[in-house]
Amino acid sequence: MAVARQPGNAPISRRERRVDRSSWVPTVGPGMVLGAIGTVGVVVSMFMAWRDGGVHPSDVPFAFLFDSTTTADNPSLLIALIPFAALIGIGSFLPRANGARIVGALGTLAVVVLFAVQTTYLVDSVPGLSTWDVLDTGFYVAGIAGIVALVSGFMPSGWTRRRWSETENAFDDQNRVADDGTRY
Repeated sequence: MAVARQPGNAPISRRERRVDRSSWVPTVGPGMVLGAIGTVGVVVSMFMAWRDGGVHPSDVPFAFLFDSTTTADNPSLLIALIPFAALIGIGSFLPRANGARIVGALGTLAVVVLFAVQTTYLVDSVPGLSTWDVLDTGFYVAGIAGIVALVSGFMPSGWTRRRWSETENAFDDQNRVADDGTRY
């Protein structure tokens, strides 16, 4: 038995279109938190004494990092610490800026290590005195902040990429006819 197809049973044609979209969404991540802590630590260390006798980074010439017998007065260590703190801070709040946090942290740690080395050269001439006896709280705060910032460079910053898809369906109802011959 053959079945004749009536126009009312015509198949519905479909068109599907898929649209992929993505955007950056700020969220609080461990890299962002540790980067902010590192930034605050470096900034706080700028206002604390690094050596006994109340010697602040603003009192120590930048040339001291390379020559312990320097007679220079300006510029101070702040010329290095301020940009490194800015790099860590900026790297904490920008997406995919882990490199900025790492560079800022390595720069801060370089300043801390060079300061300790040059202080050791000064202290070696005084018998019975150790470098660790001369260094003050600001030095340690800067060192810890540099390590925290370095660790933050290897953690996700908190910016995530959000992706979603939308599928749009369109029906072709031109060929739909009811049993009584009317179109619907």
